[in-house]
Amino acid sequence: MSHLIRNTLKALKVAAPLRTQPADPAVAQVCHACREGELGSARLAFLKLDEEAQLRVLEYIETGETIRLAHGLPPYTIARLYERLPKRLGRSLIQALPEGKRHGVTVILDYRRRTHTRQTHQQFSF
Repeated sequence: MSHLIRNTLKALKVAAPLRTQPADPAVAQVCHACREGELGSARLAFLKLDEEAQLRVLEYIETGETIRLAHGLPPYTIARLYERLPKRLGRSLIQALPEGKRHGVTVILDYRRRTHTRQTHQQFSF
């Protein structure tokens, strides 16, 4: 399994341009922890952020770091953020998850889509 994850990360690894430090100190803390390989600290700090800041972190860090960070996040958090991520990043993230977690995230996403469709239909029915 770890061999599969390593191969996925190698395939997604792209030379990233040098980036400036994020303006938000909390976002910078998560990004720094990811770069240093301190994933436990990064996840803890990440979960304390509001949703907008979490999205900024995922869009700021490299795809490989995003995937490593996501492996320890709850499926509901991943599903909620997936709906707002750029499609390419979201797809890469979901595809790199272990099968069981990926299934859990897709079940949550399907449920949220069905619920949203039902609510929209109820709003406009007379």
